[in-house]
Amino acid sequence: MTRTLLIVLFIGAGVGVTWYFLQPATAKDEAPTGRSIEVALGELVETAAATGIVEPHAQVDVKSRTSGEVVEVVVQEGQAVAAGDVLFRLDPIDAEREVERAKIALLRLNSQLAESKAALSVARLQSTEARADKLINDEGVAAGVTATTTQRQATSQARIAAATVLQRTAAIATMEAQIRSAELDVAVAERRLAETKIVAPFAGTVLSVGVEQGAIVASGITNVSGGTALLTLADLSDLRVTGQIDQAQVSKVKVGQVVAIRVDAYPDRAFEGKVERVSPLGKNVSNVVTFAVEILVTDKDQNLLRSGMSADVEIVTQKIKDVILVPLTAIVSRGKERFVKLSTGEERKVTTGPTDGARIVVSEGLKVGERIQAIGASPRAAAPAAPSGGVFPTGGGGRRPRM
Repeated sequence: MTRTLLIVLFIGAGVGVTWYFLQPATAKDEAPTGRSIEVALGELVETAAATGIVEPHAQVDVKSRTSGEVVEVVVQEGQAVAAGDVLFRLDPIDAEREVERAKIALLRLNSQLAESKAALSVARLQSTEARADKLINDEGVAAGVTATTTQRQATSQARIAAATVLQRTAAIATMEAQIRSAELDVAVAERRLAETKIVAPFAGTVLSVGVEQGAIVASGITNVSGGTALLTLADLSDLRVTGQIDQAQVSKVKVGQVVAIRVDAYPDRAFEGKVERVSPLGKNVSNVVTFAVEILVTDKDQNLLRSGMSADVEIVTQKIKDVILVPLTAIVSRGKERFVKLSTGEERKVTTGPTDGARIVVSEGLKVGERIQAIGASPRAAAPAAPSGGVFPTGGGGRRPRM
C-alpha cells in the first residue's frame, strides 16, 4: 500500500512540473512580483554632468622685467597680498648707478643749453648793432660822405651777425632735443630701478614661491627663454570650474543655470555655482565632440576649495513640477514601447519622458492613486533606453568616472 502511494505521488509531481513549463509565459507572469507603490505627482530635476578642475579666474606666474640677484624674498606661500605689495627685491646697485649717470648727463646738457641761450642773446645784440651800422653807412653813401667800401663792410657784418643768430637758435633747438632724450633716459633708468622691486599685479594669494634669496633671475622681457618665474599668484575669491559637456547635452545648458559642484575633499556636501560661459566651438577628441562650459563658484564657503582640485559638476538644465514619476525599475522595455505592471498583475503601456537617472516621467498611461510594481516588475524586464531629450546624470550621491 505504501509503495503504491509513493508511485502515485511521484506521477502527480511529474504531471505538475510538466504542466507548469508548458504554460504560456504570460500565465506565469500574472502574479505580482516586487514592491507595490502608489502613483503620485512629484518634481523632476534634469541635469547635465561634467568633470573639471577648480581654477582661479586670474592666475599668473610673476616674473621680473629686469635681470638681477634676489636680495630679499618678502612673501611666503599661502600669504594674501594686495595689488602693489612688494614681493621680491633685486640688487639695486647697478640700477642706481644708471640713474645717477642719466641725471648727470641731463645736468650737463642743461648747462650747455644755458650757455647756448646766453650766446644767442649776444648774437642777437650783435646783429642789432650790425643792422644799425649798415643803415648809417647806407645813408652816408647816399649823402656822399661815406665810402662804398665801408658800406660793403657794414653790410657783410650785418649778414654775418644775422647768420650767427640763426646758428645759435639751431644749436639751442638741438640741445633741447638732446635734453628731452636725456630726460627719457632718466625716466627709463628710474623705472629700471623701480623694477628691482617686484610687486603684486593684483590682489590675491601666493600659491607658490619659486626662488630664494641669492638666486640670479632672468628678465621675462629680454630673455629668449621667457625669464624666471618667481612665484604664482592667484585671486582665490573668483574660482571657476571648466568642464566638458557632450554635444547631446550642450543645447540645454544656458548661462545663469544653477550648478552643484562636488569635490573628493568634501564628499558630503555640494558647492553652489552657476554657468558663466558656454563655448560656441566644439572640440573633437577621438570622434567625441564636447563643448567647454565655464562655471563660476558662488558658494559662500568657496574658500574651502583649492586650486587644482578635480570636481564633478551637475548643471540643473530643467525642473518639471507636478508630473507623474515612477522608478526606472518599474519600467519594462520592449523595443521602443514602455510598459508598467500594476499591483494586480495587469501590464499597461505607458508614454515616458525625461528622467533624472532614478525616476522617469510618465506622461500617458497612469493615473494618480494607481498602484504599480516598483522592483522586479517582470522577469522579462530590461533597463529602459534613454527617452528622447532625456539626460542620465550621476544622481545626488553618485560620482562620474574621471576621464
